[in-house]
This record gives sequence, C-alpha cells and structure tokens, in this order.
Amino acid sequence: MSQDSESFIRQLFKAFTDFSTDVESLRGFLTPDYRQLVDGRELTLDDFISHAKALRTHLHRLDINVQQIVCQGNKAATVHIAHAIRSSGESSRIKVIAFYSFKDGRISLIDELTYVLEGGNADRELGSVQ
Repeated sequence: MSQDSESFIRQLFKAFTDFSTDVESLRGFLTPDYRQLVDGRELTLDDFISHAKALRTHLHRLDINVQQIVCQGNKAATVHIAHAIRSSGESSRIKVIAFYSFKDGRISLIDELTYVLEGGNADRELGSVQ
C-alpha cells in the first residue's frame, strides 16, 4: 500500500481539517480497533472522533502542512506542521512526528509526538483534546 499510503494520509488530513465535513466520515479512514498514541496518551477510535469534534469546537481553522513523508509497505511516517487558529484569533503552530500502520486498507495505528513551535501552554493539549 506504500504508493497509496501517501495519498491516503493526505486525504485523511484534508477531511480532518475540513470542518464542513461530517466528523463521522473520518471513521472510514481508520480500522475499528484503531489506536492513537499522542504524547503518552492513548486514544481509541471513539476517542479520536471526540477529539475531532472538540477541535472543531475550539478552533476556527486547522491547516496541516506535510514537511516529510516516507511510506513503505503497510507503514508510513510523517513530519508535519499543524497551524491552528482558535475562534479568538489566537494561533499556534505544532510540529508533529507521526508513525502510521495500515491494516485492511485503513490506518490501524498512529503513534505521534508533538512539539509546540508557537503558542501557549494550552496548545500542548491540542493533539489529544476531548
């Protein structure tokens, strides 16, 4: 799936950051047993959906700029920058280093670390806010 992995990840990012799309549609990108590890926290598929809903509540806009992407077989890795703009107008930039595993054509695991490049203490929680 390596060639398709890059476009699949980019499609996920597009759907994740398009706040006009139905959050439930994100389930189509992820396996039912999906796990996401973010800075020491573990999210299930339902937690991830709650996370996406929370971001849409707290943020006015979210953009993801992929800096690096490597895909091999059923694995992939990205380095990307998330630019979040809150409803208040405050913004933050967060660097994310993520590893992905695919199963049955969908993502089964994302293991990521985040680092706030610009923003406040509250921005450290954006990667797993519920």
